[in-house]
Amino acid sequence: MKKCGCGKGHDHGKCPAMPACDTAKSHGHFCEAGTVLNPGEVEETIILGDVPVQALTESDICLPSYATDIKVIRKNVYLTQCRAIPAAPDADDEEGTTTNVKLFIEGYIHKNIQYVEDCEGYVKDYSVNVPFKCYTRVTDLAPIPVPLFSSKNSTNNEIREIAKDGMGANRCAFGSNTFEFLNEPIKCKLISWNLTEADYLSNFDKWGRFDKFVEKDDINLVLRLTQKQFVDVPPTMEG
Repeated sequence: MKKCGCGKGHDHGKCPAMPACDTAKSHGHFCEAGTVLNPGEVEETIILGDVPVQALTESDICLPSYATDIKVIRKNVYLTQCRAIPAAPDADDEEGTTTNVKLFIEGYIHKNIQYVEDCEGYVKDYSVNVPFKCYTRVTDLAPIPVPLFSSKNSTNNEIREIAKDGMGANRCAFGSNTFEFLNEPIKCKLISWNLTEADYLSNFDKWGRFDKFVEKDDINLVLRLTQKQFVDVPPTMEG
């Protein structure tokens, strides 16, 4: 199946490293450790919630030949995207946390259609993918730390020196402060799905056979959202 995209690259489903460029010459290699943070803490995967999501889709399916009857349609649901982005906290959320996310879902229904062309003969087989997508807001999850922002633009926190004549900035001496906070992503897993469909035949020939039908699908997914978080360790009881 031909895939659309920008340029002539190949999508392998993973984010690759930045392309290798030139390497600057550096002077000195020194580092010093600071005060250790979070000693003895526990980092665990927290289930934020199992989220039921409904998606509706309608598709026009054209068979490769005329049919008198559809015998079986076997279906499987696959997700190609499930992204959860933390949303603004509610008024009753704990400080520094939110219980809301914006959910972006894309996927397809793989349909294996078996049909016959006449009153007797072989059963033909035809497979087709029906894409779907939906976006929604999810509330009442377990608390999620509000993401910390980064500043990577050297002009946002620029350090300048005064010129020798005291009339402005020295254009040949400058610095900056930039930083990144690396937040834990929210992961998504498909737990179960339920699909209800309605089929409407069309495009009949003079013998009453058809080669097209409209299918309306009611897709109900259950998605599990998880995130790695620090967990409070209860104090040990001394005997």
